[in-house]
Amino acid sequence: MVRLFRLKRFAFGLTPILMLLAVPSISWAASAPTSGFGAWLASFNVGSGALVINPIVILIQWSNFLILLIVLNKILIKPLLSHMESRDAQITGDLETAERDRSEAAGYISQYEDALAEIQRENTEALIALQQEMTEATRNRLDEVRERTNREIEETRQSIAAQAKQAASELESSASRLAGEIATRLAGRSIA
Repeated sequence: MVRLFRLKRFAFGLTPILMLLAVPSISWAASAPTSGFGAWLASFNVGSGALVINPIVILIQWSNFLILLIVLNKILIKPLLSHMESRDAQITGDLETAERDRSEAAGYISQYEDALAEIQRENTEALIALQQEMTEATRNRLDEVRERTNREIEETRQSIAAQAKQAASELESSASRLAGEIATRLAGRSIA
């Protein structure tokens, strides 16, 4: 609406300038014709010389100007203004859509961040549980290895002790047999 007011103000401000531009043609029209419509028109002239003002010509020019304004308003200004208003409405609608989409995207982002935080929390809990399982499994495995090692060491000790007893008894019997042989050789007779 403000644009239309400015356009009308500009058009009416332009009228005196157009009238001043029309003055030379009025003076030429006033001096040339001597009969007919031109003579009748020249009979209304006011002034002389270079400044001849004809009110009928001015009225005709005003009416032409008003007709031009009405035609331009109908053909150019109203469609232009309606197009500008539709563009403003479209821009306003696009801005509202963009704002709605932005708020919707912000909601999706917050949902994504919440889901991501939940997944990270679950992963952390699973990692802690896995570490505890691994620690406990490692501890159990170490206990099993220690127990088996201790058992093997004990079995080996018992085996070594048995072998040592056997070797000692064999050694003792060998020693007594050797002692008997040595004594027999030394004494020359058999000692039982």
